[in-house]
Amino acid sequence: MSKFPSKEAEELYAHQPEDEAGDSSEGPVWHGLYQLESVILTEDSQGFVHLLKYETTAELNKAWELIIQNTYPVEGAS
Repeated sequence: MSKFPSKEAEELYAHQPEDEAGDSSEGPVWHGLYQLESVILTEDSQGFVHLLKYETTAELNKAWELIIQNTYPVEGAS
């Protein structure tokens, strides 16, 4: 069983993302943002990679912002 759900996910994983958040070796997940492909890759603590593909840049940016907010919450924010 492969840790990748698709060949596309495996190929993207081999390249540096435009941005990344989290660390699956220290926390529950790692996220990589691939803007040109409108994709966010997520690797869980067991090493499995998940690919989330978005139809629009707006959807991609909204999803990435939520990941950043959940990964690096601002203390005292309400």
